[in-house]
Amino acid sequence: MPKRQSINSKKCNLKPKMPLKLTSKEKLVLYGLARYPGLSDIDLASKIGVDRSTIFKSKRKFREWEMVQLLNVPSGVGVGAEMMTAIFARYRPSAPVEVRRNKPGFNEWVDHPHCVFHSATNADSVSMVYSKSLTDFKRAFDPVIDDYRDARFVEEIRWYHYPFSLTRISWDSALAVNNTFELGRTDLMEEPPMEEEIPEDSVKLTEKDRLALLAFVKYPALSDLELSRRTGISRPTISGKRNKFFQSGLLNRQANVNWTKIGCELMIFYHISVRPKATVEEMMKIYSSFRKIGAAVCSYIQPGEIFGSFLSQCYVEMKERMDQEVKTLSEVGLVEERPTYVIMPLRELKVRKTDYAPMVKSMLDIETDI
Repeated sequence: MPKRQSINSKKCNLKPKMPLKLTSKEKLVLYGLARYPGLSDIDLASKIGVDRSTIFKSKRKFREWEMVQLLNVPSGVGVGAEMMTAIFARYRPSAPVEVRRNKPGFNEWVDHPHCVFHSATNADSVSMVYSKSLTDFKRAFDPVIDDYRDARFVEEIRWYHYPFSLTRISWDSALAVNNTFELGRTDLMEEPPMEEEIPEDSVKLTEKDRLALLAFVKYPALSDLELSRRTGISRPTISGKRNKFFQSGLLNRQANVNWTKIGCELMIFYHISVRPKATVEEMMKIYSSFRKIGAAVCSYIQPGEIFGSFLSQCYVEMKERMDQEVKTLSEVGLVEERPTYVIMPLRELKVRKTDYAPMVKSMLDIETDI
């Protein structure tokens, strides 16, 4: 996969196109949902300075527009996964998505229960896969990748493994909303709290725990009463487990924003290798540098490398910023080569998947359908 990608650099439109017009208050509500995804409407109102009625109406609009989805994201270690693997693939011009769909391996890849995220254009795809071990990953995906190669679909494919025990995860959707709309919010921390994976030896789930966890992940918007009906677990028990899972870090509330709906143009996924034995402070410096390039969405950070994504309105501007940050980091000896990156025009996406429920069901060996 080429590390430098050139695209037609038409005149940049620095202001996002707005297919869906948002009022200033609706922009604040979207920010609030991204920044404080677990808060009630009452608490959210006090945080962002918008009345409850506006929050309620905005959330209803967002649902109708399919603009934002609040997810309950499980801890990797908590469900028995050892690592997340980021897969970057670049395809030949003769293998657009329509052609790839006709190959059995397409569904085996995209619909594999352990594939929690997949984004694809005709030219590129990026996937995130949870696995119990390296052997587990290779057993599931080596045959599919070999099938793609045999069919001469791929120009190049790379994957990067991130063991949860070594990886820190940052979700920056609020920063992306703030930067996209130039809100100038002051309640964003310079370095947001990082999601720390809970210790493996502390995860002991009963049968009811596993079923409740799947229900929370699969149906994040349903009430405890409705989840009780679906699982057969009493409402007080469901409520207690919900509190327990969020307090322990087994679940985290995240906002999944449909960036195309608010006029964002480009999503950039990147991977960068870091100087061996870089300190935690040095890794955070690199992480912060890449947050400056565009509107950061998420980052996976482990010793020696970082995988992440950010939004940009303009290829030329993004490229200039990336070159400058990489140059600066290179001058102080933190990086020695340019990052690998994939640029996806959001309006050209052919496949978009974010779904953790099948992975939870598979990892925890849950046979009950809910």
